[in-house]
Parts: sequence; structure tokens; C-alpha cells
Amino acid sequence: MEQIIRSPIYDPSISLPDLTGKVALVTGSNSPIGIGWNIANQLALKGAKVYVHGRTLEKARAGIAAILSQGSNTKVAVNQLEPFVVDLGDLKAVRDTAVAFAAREARLDILVHNAMALAHDPDLNEYGISTSMTINLLTPLSSVAHTFVTPDVRYDSLRSFNDNLGERADVLKRYAYSKLANVLFAKELQRKLDEAGVQAISVSVHPGNVKTDGASRYFGPENISMLEHHLEPLQGALAPLFAAAATEVWTERDGGKDKLNWTGAYVMPYGVPSPVDEAEAAKDPKLAKELWETTEKILAENVGISVSF
Repeated sequence: MEQIIRSPIYDPSISLPDLTGKVALVTGSNSPIGIGWNIANQLALKGAKVYVHGRTLEKARAGIAAILSQGSNTKVAVNQLEPFVVDLGDLKAVRDTAVAFAAREARLDILVHNAMALAHDPDLNEYGISTSMTINLLTPLSSVAHTFVTPDVRYDSLRSFNDNLGERADVLKRYAYSKLANVLFAKELQRKLDEAGVQAISVSVHPGNVKTDGASRYFGPENISMLEHHLEPLQGALAPLFAAAATEVWTERDGGKDKLNWTGAYVMPYGVPSPVDEAEAAKDPKLAKELWETTEKILAENVGISVSF
């Protein structure tokens, strides 16, 4: 995929505000060679209390240790970092962990759903739902790959969620399907937040093509040269970091003259809303509503989780 950059690179230590007193949760944040760890690290350096996610306590603690072991100049205190442990593929465990978090913390200022499933062959989890849709649908880091989906796309049933797009469809098309769902979900969430009068901003973010540990494993040592011109993990963290913490996001919240509209935006590197990079299907409010309603139905019927906004 082509590397598309829509705004200048910036220094988060200078451009982002003090976050002391804020609470943040970043999924998929245990590996220093990943985007999520770099997001968590920068948020902590700006003073936020950060929950570092891993599928196991050992992984989460390793991510925390890596943040704390950056040398004598680090500004991060031990009590700023907490482990957040859950397998995001287990939806009941996600619900239970979220309930426990809400009981423990009185606030959550920043939520970055960074964890994702890369393109892979179709498979179903224990609830009979595509693993790509299970993880990627609820993770707002998106991808320009969402533009690869055909205009007649639907999200109207479990069957459509699990569609392998034909026996000969390549894995990237299935990945794109889950990433379009990601963009639509963020937009419908914003609509519901606005309707309920909740002062919050929901966006989906394309971090760029990034040389992470996950990407290296996906391509394998024999194809590692394909990552030669990819962004470094910290560079990949800049777009989601800006969306999560920059003061401009709130001052320019609803757009207007000479301002950007951040509500429900699709954000490109290194942190700018970019409607021109959205697929036409991503701008369809009816499709976004269909996705949301189908997701609620599948959670109720297949997982036994009742969701209401």
C-alpha cells in the first residue's frame, strides 16, 4: 500500500499538552516495537495515568517495565502505569474486564483501541464470529485498506460478518472489510454520543504503514525488505496520539470556517482529519447504523451480551 502522509511530523514532547490527572487506556500496548506501546509511553511522559494492555499479565508488566527502564531522564513514575489484562477475542472477558475497570476508576479520558488482527485466512471464534471482525471492528485504528471494499458492501447479518468474500478472495479484502467496519463504527458512535449529549470525540485513525513487530512477523524474514520504507513505530503512534491528546482536537471539534471537523473523523498521519482518503461507503450513515444494529444483535444472540447506549 502507498504511504500517504497528510500533515507535517511533530514532536509530541512539545506539541502535546500536560496530561497530569488524566486516565488513559491503550490496547495492544505491551511491545516497544509496536504502535500501542509508543502511544502509551508518550501519554505517560506527558503525565497521564496509563493502563498498558496485554493478553497476559506477564506481557502487560513487560510493557510497563520497558516504559520505566528508559534511563534516568524518564519522567514516568511507577504509580502512573497499571496493567490491563484481557484477550480481546473473548468478548465476555472484555465485558467483565470493562466492568471491573469502571468500578476501579472514576474516569477514563483517553481510550485508544490499538490492538488489531492483521490480514489472515478466515476463521471463527468460539461464538461463531469472524476473528477479524471481533477484534478489528472494535479497534479504531483503521487503515487505508478500507477503501479496497466494493461499494455494494453490507453489514446486515452474522453471515455478512463472516463472509469470506469467495474462495479465491485474498486475505487483504477480508482485512479491508473489517477496517471499513472500523471507520463506520467510529462515526456511528460519534452520532450516538452527540445524540446523548455526551462531550466526547470518536475517530478512526490510519497510523500509516508502520514497521512494527507484528508487521515483521506477518511478512516474514524472507520479505522483510518490503518494510524498508515503512514508518518507525513512534512515527506510527503520532496520528493516534494527536487525535487522543492534542488541544486542537477540542478547539476545532465541529469544524467551521478555517477549522477541521474532528467529530467522527477519519484521521491520517501525522494527525489530521482527511475526508478525501475515506471510501464512499465509509460516508454512508445508513450503512453505519446497519453495522451498529447488527453488532448489537450478534452480541445478544451469539455471545449473550446485551448492549444499550
